[in-house]
Amino acid sequence: MSLSNTPAHAASGRHLSGRAALGWARENSVYVALAVLVIFNLLVTPGFSNPLAARSLLFEAAPVVLIALGQNLAIATRGIDLSVGSVMALASASIAVFLPYGVGIAIVAAIAIGLLAGIFNGGLVSLLKIDPLISGLALLVAARGLAQAMLGGSRVNLPSSDAFDLLGVGALGPVPIVMLIALALALVIALIVRRTTFGRYTILVGASRGAAFLAGIPVRRTLFMVYAASGVLAGLAGVFASARLGAADPNYVGVNFELDAIAASVIGGTPLSGGRISILGTVFGVLLLEVLDASFIMNNISFTYAQILKAVFIVVALYLQRAGA
Repeated sequence: MSLSNTPAHAASGRHLSGRAALGWARENSVYVALAVLVIFNLLVTPGFSNPLAARSLLFEAAPVVLIALGQNLAIATRGIDLSVGSVMALASASIAVFLPYGVGIAIVAAIAIGLLAGIFNGGLVSLLKIDPLISGLALLVAARGLAQAMLGGSRVNLPSSDAFDLLGVGALGPVPIVMLIALALALVIALIVRRTTFGRYTILVGASRGAAFLAGIPVRRTLFMVYAASGVLAGLAGVFASARLGAADPNYVGVNFELDAIAASVIGGTPLSGGRISILGTVFGVLLLEVLDASFIMNNISFTYAQILKAVFIVVALYLQRAGA
């Protein structure tokens, strides 16, 4: 009897085939899920095939892509940044405060405020060694409160200007300018992760912080830079969201965005256990969540069910990651 026909060999073959299928599902689940959801909507959802609907979806997705990129870096180091939504609100409020000095200065100030928030968070995590979950939660509350205090809890309409119009409604063909900027930054971060020392340090710190320290990797500096970058991206996302809204609104801008950013990162293939980053997968994860939201809204179904389905996606993604570990 041939060895290849033995039960043990057949079982081994099935085992390898099963692992290969699981690995393929883990690597490509977000792309398959997005394709299935888009096809379903094209067949069932009225108006989904309208180019204006797609453009609106991309406008909504752009700021989420930005904060998800920062969230990727934090998660890769086995951390998390819960402050990004509130930092968006703080950046939004800063635009209104600095508008008397000019639109350009207001935009730069908003991004700078995001950087300062990220530096503060990074200092708590890297220098004071506070758990990033705790520091992010504290900044989530503090930044939102400060943003509301800056504007007295009110909404301030932004004046019409070339910069706000470009970011709020500008598009190059069918693609919004803000999404092009977000995709360009995603490409830059992907190159940084793959080809720079900082990118390699980020992965290694997440894989094993103790081993990274023993290997001479500047763990504290890496963590500090990761959270500073997350703050900058959140500040820019706040500018995008404010321009789209046409107002600086500390009560609305960035609400629950941190949850979508975490969900997109996990669904896209960046594991919460750290040591790995999937930038392309995260971008598609954001698009998946945005299409999911649009599906429920356009079919007049309660948004609550979309949140439940998001939770299902996260659980499935975590299972696939755990099974492939």
